Formats: sequence, structure tokens, C-alpha cells
Amino acid sequence: MDEFAIIKEKIGEVIDPSCNQKLKDNDSIKHVGVDENNTVILIIEVQEKEPNHTKQITRDIAKILKLELGYAGVKIEFTKRKLRNKEAKTLLIASGKGGVGKSTVTANLAYALTRMGKKVAVIDADIYGANMPKIFNATNHKLLGDQNGKIFPFEIDNIQMVSTEYLVEENRALMLRGPMLGKVLKLFFEDTLWSEEIDYFLVDLPPGTGDVMMDLKNFSEDAKLVIVTTPQESAAHIAIKAGYAAKDLNQEVLGVIENMSYFEANNEFHYIFGKDGGKKVADELLVELLAQIPITSYDKIICKETDMAGIIYLNLAKKIMKLL
Repeated sequence: MDEFAIIKEKIGEVIDPSCNQKLKDNDSIKHVGVDENNTVILIIEVQEKEPNHTKQITRDIAKILKLELGYAGVKIEFTKRKLRNKEAKTLLIASGKGGVGKSTVTANLAYALTRMGKKVAVIDADIYGANMPKIFNATNHKLLGDQNGKIFPFEIDNIQMVSTEYLVEENRALMLRGPMLGKVLKLFFEDTLWSEEIDYFLVDLPPGTGDVMMDLKNFSEDAKLVIVTTPQESAAHIAIKAGYAAKDLNQEVLGVIENMSYFEANNEFHYIFGKDGGKKVADELLVELLAQIPITSYDKIICKETDMAGIIYLNLAKKIMKLL
């Protein structure tokens, strides 16, 4: 291992307080050099260039370089990490509990936006319960990479997509502890070779308010969020908690989508799961009830644009475009 590689390896263990991750985990060390005075010259990317954060990183690195490796000093230039294409809008699709059709809503919204001429990418951030490839009927795929460790998204019907399902063998679960989730998100948000033409990133979140929701601020500062619920009282109750959690994380909640609102047969509406759960969530969170989506046939996960549900999704997409 050469001199620069040793330096990079050693200081890579330093924690960046702006995102609470090791420098090496975020590939934050962008340049390593040593001048004629035996001083190490570094360029380091950080999430936020706050003085307290950069001072702490400098102190920790100086200890390693001076005490362990014997260098005379260190000079560090800090740069702010460049996030994804700033022109693209990011929408997080969340739910309080599983089983409310959040992933189905994400997929149909992606198709609706595409039908309106927009370039859409889907990030399947439901790490343990990845289901987007199944919904898109595109399960037999592996994500390919380039020589720099970047990956290419899968594309179907002009929609780009990444999912953890593409990182494991078929029918196998991805088993990761909490700290590893950040690495997966980094892979999807920063190390995926997305098209520069992407207009909207739709992020399918896992149910609840765990690590993924809390970590997303590190990767998409301007993301906004919608809550998916069903009319059931229990689903609405937990959706309200998810909405307040998002607000606590300074995520703007655009509105609520009520899925499985009713079943229509012979021009009659049947409220199988009750009524007004979505309205209850929206009223509590002081946001708009964006759409009430009916129960559709089990073999029609992706709605046609001429279906009643397809028309509702097109109207939903128009609302989302105005709000983002």
C-alpha cells in the first residue's frame, strides 16, 4: 500500500458529524497529497460545511496524521457534497403501516407522470421489503456496474429503477443491520448513473418511521413527502404518526393519498374498508387529501390511462407536479 493509500485508509475512519458516517463510507476524501514541508493536503466533501463539524474533522484527522503517522501538519479544503441532479424533484411516498398499497401507488404514479411526458426514476428504498420489480413485472435482472463502482439503473417503459431485489438472488432476503442501510441509500442516490434527463425521483419508503426515513435527509435535502393510507381507522391512526414524524424531520408533507377507498360494481360504491380514513389523516396534518383511489382487479396492478383509476392517477400526477 502506497503512502497516499495509507493516509486515506487511516483517516477514512474519522466520523463526519454532518451525516454521522465515516469519511470512507461516503467516499468523502477527494484528494490526498503531501507538500515539501511534510504537510498533508486534503480535499474533503461534507454534507454541511458547519464550522463545528469541520473543526471536529480537522482535529480528528490531525491526531492521526501527526501522532500515528508522523506528518508535520495538515491543510484541509472542505467542499459541500453535491447531491443528485438539482433540477429533478424528489417525492417520498410513505405510509404508517404496511399493506396499504404504497408501492402500487408509487408505480402507478410513475406511469402517470411518464404518460404526461416526464422522465421518471423510482428508488425502491423499502430495503427489507423490496417489491417494485415484482410490480413492474421485471424481477429477473442484476444491476450492472462500471469501473468506478457506480451502477446502472434498470429501465422499463422509459422508467428507470433501482431496488435491493436486484442485489440478491431470487427469493432471498437482504439481511442488514441499521448502519448498513446508509450504504444502500448512498448506492441508490449517489452512486447510480441516473439519466441527466430525470424530472422526478419517486422514493418508495419502507412502512413506519425507521432508519431509512431518518437517513434520507443526507441524500435529498429538498425532498417532499406524501402519506398513503387506507380508509381503515387503524391505518389512518398510524399514518398520522408517520406524518408527524416526517414533520419532525423537517420533511414537507404535500398531502394524503387514500388507497383502496371503495369498490365500484354496477354503478354502486362499496366501502369495504370503511370511509374517510384519508380525510381524517389530512385534516389532522392540515394538508390536502390528494386522491381517493378505488380497489381495482387483482390482475391490474398497473392501471391503463383509460381506466377510472388510471384517470385518477393522472389527476394525482398533475397535482403533484404543481406542489413539488
